[in-house]
Amino acid sequence: MFDKEDLEGPRIDRRTATKLLAAGGLTGLAGCSGGSGDSSESTDSSGESSSSGSDESSGASDGGSSGGSISAGWNIDEIEYLDPHYIDKGQEIYVSSNIYSGLVKIGSDGAIVGDLANDWSLPDSSTYVFDLKEGATFHNGDPLDAAAVKASLERLMSLDDSPHLGKVSSVESITAEDETTLRISLSETVGPFISFLTRGPGRAGTIVHAPSATENPDEYNRMPVGSGAFELTDRESGEYLQLEAHDGYFETDEDGNALPYLDSVRIDLIPEPSTMWTAMRGGELQYSNSIPPQNAGQAESMDSLDVVGTNPGAWFCIAPLCNDPAEVEWQQYASGAGEPTDKWSDEDLPTTDPQVREAIAMAIDREALIERAFFGYAEPAHSVFNPAIAWLYEEEPEPGQYYDPEAAQQLLDDAGYTGEPRMSLSLLGTPSDERRMTVVQEMLSQVGIEVELNVQQESAYWDNLYRYENELVMYDGYVDIDPWMSLWKQLKTPVESGSAGAWQANLYQNSEFNSLLEEDYRTSDMETRTELLRQAEELFLEDTAWAMTTFPLIPKASTSNLTGVGNQAGLSNFHTAQLE
Repeated sequence: MFDKEDLEGPRIDRRTATKLLAAGGLTGLAGCSGGSGDSSESTDSSGESSSSGSDESSGASDGGSSGGSISAGWNIDEIEYLDPHYIDKGQEIYVSSNIYSGLVKIGSDGAIVGDLANDWSLPDSSTYVFDLKEGATFHNGDPLDAAAVKASLERLMSLDDSPHLGKVSSVESITAEDETTLRISLSETVGPFISFLTRGPGRAGTIVHAPSATENPDEYNRMPVGSGAFELTDRESGEYLQLEAHDGYFETDEDGNALPYLDSVRIDLIPEPSTMWTAMRGGELQYSNSIPPQNAGQAESMDSLDVVGTNPGAWFCIAPLCNDPAEVEWQQYASGAGEPTDKWSDEDLPTTDPQVREAIAMAIDREALIERAFFGYAEPAHSVFNPAIAWLYEEEPEPGQYYDPEAAQQLLDDAGYTGEPRMSLSLLGTPSDERRMTVVQEMLSQVGIEVELNVQQESAYWDNLYRYENELVMYDGYVDIDPWMSLWKQLKTPVESGSAGAWQANLYQNSEFNSLLEEDYRTSDMETRTELLRQAEELFLEDTAWAMTTFPLIPKASTSNLTGVGNQAGLSNFHTAQLE
C-alpha cells in the first residue's frame, strides 16, 4: 500500500513514480541510447536530476536562449484526436503534451513533479489538495485557475464515451476552494490516481478549456484551446500542424527565463519511414519522433545528427482473432465499426483454437526478429509485462512464450492442421510494421502457416482492425502501458459502459481473467496486485491472448544544433528545446 506521504508533492521520486505509473497504466520512463537495450535515467548536463521547469528536457539548456523555428516529423498520416479526453495513440499524446498543461507531469528523471501545481498534499489517503500557480492562462487569455481545472475534470466525468472515464470514476467531489486551491475527494483509495493526472500520458489531469470543448467538441478536437508551452495556430489534415509559442505560458527555467525558447514548431506528418529518414538526413527536419532503426546506426555516425533510443514502456505483439465476431456480444465492443462481419460464417477461423495461437507464438524467433527488423533497437518479449514495469517484468519468465518451431508444428498437428500449407492467414499492419511483418511471415512459413500481408495506412489500419476480418494483427502499445492499460483496457471483455476492453483488438474473452482484473482494479496494495496479476498472466499465457514479440526502443533523431528536447516517457516535449 502506498503511504500518503509517498504520494505528496512537490515531487514523487522515480521509484515511487514508476510503481504509480505502472499501477495506473502509464509507465515508460527509461531513456536508452543506441541499440544495446541498456536503460539509463535521463539527467541534465551536470548529471543531476532536475525538478524545475527543465524537467521537460532530457538534457540541460544554457538558459535564456530564445527564438528560432524548427520543423519536426511525426510518423503518422493523420492526427485524429487532440482532445485529451479522447486521445489514445502515442503520436497524439506526443503532440498534446506540447499544447496542454496538466496538474502534474513526468520529469526528466521519471519523477512525478508539479506542472500547474506548485505542490499537493493528502490530508487522508483519498483526498488530494493542490496548490496551483498564480496568473496562468489559457491560449485565449482566460484564467487557468482552480475553477478551470475543476471544470475540465467534471467535463471528463460527463463523457460516457471517453476511454479515460474510468480514471475519474472514483472522484466523489471536486472543490475550487479559491483561485489557487483545488480539492479532489475520492470515494475510495486509488493508489495510482496521481499518475492519471499527469499531462500527456495521464490525460485525466490534462487540462482542457471546458467552455470551448463543451460548446463545439468537434472543432475543439481539431483546433483546441490549451494552456501549454505552444498554441496550435494552423493545421492541414494529413499534412502538418503549426505550433506557436504561448507568450503567457506560466513555466520558467531554473534561472527564471520564460519558456518556451523556440518561437514555433511545425509538425509534418510523414507516415513513410524512408521519407522521414531522407528529410532528416537532408536537413529538411530538425527533429523526428521516430526514424527507422535500420538508419539509426548511420545517423549515430553523422556529426550533423544526434540519436537517442527511448524506451516508453512499449510492447509489440501479434494479436490473433480469438473469437468469431458474430458469436460475441457485439454491442459491447464500442470500437466495432458497423455490424459484425459475417466473413467467418463460411470460412474456417483457425485462431479460435488456443493450440494454433500457441503455435504462432512458438514459431517466432524473437532474437532474430530484433536483429533483422529492429536492428538491435528492441528486447525480446516473452510475456506481457514490459521492462518498465520493474515489479512484474522478468527477462526470462517461466512460463513464457519462447521460440520452439518443432513444438509449434506438433501443436498444429494436434489441432488437425496438417496440409501444405497448414492454413492461410491474413496479417494486418501499417507501413511502419512492414519490415517485421515480412520477417514474421517468413518465420510462420517455416511451420507451415502461409501469411498474406495486409499493409494499411495508419487511419485505415484502425478501421480494418475493428472489422475483425484479419486473423492476425500487428498490435502494440506506447507511453501508458502496464497492467491496468494493457490488460484492463485491451484484453478485458468490454462492458456496455466504462473503460474495460475499450481497445479490444482481437475479441479475447476469459471470465476468470476478467474477475482477476476487476479485483486488481479495486486495490492499490502492491503485494496483492502482484499476486492477482501473476494469476492473470498465467491465463494470458495459457490462452495465448497475444503472441508477444518485442519491447522496442524508439530511435529519435535531432540535428546537432537542436538541444533540450524532452524525450522522457517516449514524449517529444519542446518546452526547453533550443537552437544553438
